[in-house]
Amino acid sequence: MKRSLTVFTLLLAFALVAAACSSSDEDATTTTGAAASSTTQADTPTTAAAATTTTAADTSSGETTLIIGTTDAISSLDGSDAYAVHDWELLKNVGEGLLRWEPGSGDKLVAGSAEDFGAFSDDGLSYTIKLKSGQLFGDGTPLTASGYAAQINDRLLVLEGSGGVGPALGQPYLTSVEAVDDLTIKFNLSDTWGFFEQLLAGAPYIPLNPTQFPAGADAALVEFPEAPIYGNGPWYIDSYFLGETTVLKPNPKYQGSLTPQVDQVIIRYFDKPEGMRDALLDGSIDVAWRILGPDILAELQDAGFNVETVAGGAIRYFIVNHTRAPSDDPNVYKAIASLIDRDDISDRVFAGFVEPLYSPVPVGFLGATEVFDDLYGSPDIPAAQALLEASGYTADSPLQLEVAYPPEHYGGTVADSMQVISEQLEASGAIEVTLVAQEWSEYIGAVIGGVDYSVSLLGWFYDYPDPDNYLTPFVANGGLGTMITDPDTGAGISAAAQALADKIAEAAANGDQAIRKTLYEEAQAMYAELVVTLPLWFEAEHIVYGDNVAGSDAFGSLEQLNIGATIEYNYATNSKG
Repeated sequence: MKRSLTVFTLLLAFALVAAACSSSDEDATTTTGAAASSTTQADTPTTAAAATTTTAADTSSGETTLIIGTTDAISSLDGSDAYAVHDWELLKNVGEGLLRWEPGSGDKLVAGSAEDFGAFSDDGLSYTIKLKSGQLFGDGTPLTASGYAAQINDRLLVLEGSGGVGPALGQPYLTSVEAVDDLTIKFNLSDTWGFFEQLLAGAPYIPLNPTQFPAGADAALVEFPEAPIYGNGPWYIDSYFLGETTVLKPNPKYQGSLTPQVDQVIIRYFDKPEGMRDALLDGSIDVAWRILGPDILAELQDAGFNVETVAGGAIRYFIVNHTRAPSDDPNVYKAIASLIDRDDISDRVFAGFVEPLYSPVPVGFLGATEVFDDLYGSPDIPAAQALLEASGYTADSPLQLEVAYPPEHYGGTVADSMQVISEQLEASGAIEVTLVAQEWSEYIGAVIGGVDYSVSLLGWFYDYPDPDNYLTPFVANGGLGTMITDPDTGAGISAAAQALADKIAEAAANGDQAIRKTLYEEAQAMYAELVVTLPLWFEAEHIVYGDNVAGSDAFGSLEQLNIGATIEYNYATNSKG
């Protein structure tokens, strides 16, 4: 049985926005690990040197400089294309959405470049909101309703880059956007969506400067625009070299409340967490952010650095292919679910730095349950043995099960975790496991296409913090490889699968949070009965910094440098002592 949670007692008391009301009390990916991309294009030029020799101790200019190290990479700086955690982080510092998450929170939406929250029409099929007047992008270009409407209509809803953000977060939800007048924007929705305001706070809906990201007849993706890059947010990108550095400076035209506390921010990119660790230890960076690994976190903590757990992160899970033997057998997938010991994985592989996950919807989200523990015992070896025997698998005739995983994509602990899981499955005495390691670029297409693997490991970081985004992607239109529905028609492969799809759709369209909560509880029970995916663990993010850096006490999550459960690092809320 599961132990009581530790990290989650600090997280997410989510009171998500009821979309039918305009409340300010309430974000890769990113599909299946896009946020973890390490691709660099160092030959992409920009306008200025990126201060690659600047260190945290460099004060010769008299300016205060915050230097952030990361193992992420820039994939695209075009909001109509970008679909990775670091891309979104930059976009949200360079731009400010109509609505945004308050720094340090994952449950409080506030007005950003809009005057206040908008209003839904009586039928729920449109949403109207008004911009603050007199707003400018950093180069002096005005922000207008007509310019914003053109951005969404001509770019997000039309352009389809490799990131796929438009087809994922634009086209399914909007039919068009209208400029009612110079400041008023009307979103025409494809259906009633109980989470539209959360979508509106996301990076794809941040205003883009039309001088660099054209709309109209000239609309085209600009993944790597020439610097400087000016938005309507607190910073502008002064220069960047992919795979090396990005330099941000305060936007002189910014009119919002997130005033920068330092004179510049430099982001340094590291191929491996060990290099970022060394840079923190020798003082050449101030902050290490994302994907360090448990051994390095423990080392830095022992060295006296502040190692803080951020209340958000990614889930890890098995995709269970429901149309490929042997995982198409209910006895098999239920037996596998009964054999997983998540506490054992957390302790042996991650030194307790991850939390067991017992539902596709993590603790703290609306309607979250721990139904996989309730149904499958976590673990219950006798129950698994009985299920396997019912399908003819015994010690004399064991199930031959291949379990696939990408050995590097999610960090060096993946192979260790797979070995532990292999031991757990083989503890039944009726399963023989073959682990299949596959390089990411070949692996991901095979998983999502449902063509090669029966059981395979993936990760997920939500696009918007609503339970819908932990359920719909794994059920609708093939379910990213679960094949629980037909990829072309969307129809369920069984009556139970269709009932689940219908339940999730009903919850997504409802604006009453109390009703949605009940619907999502019911959906999770149906999901677990089918073992659509098999949730394994939740990897909270960690940020590490020295005593020369402080977060703003004006916002929540001060110790985490005001990074909240939406994993939004607002650089303006940090200062240097």
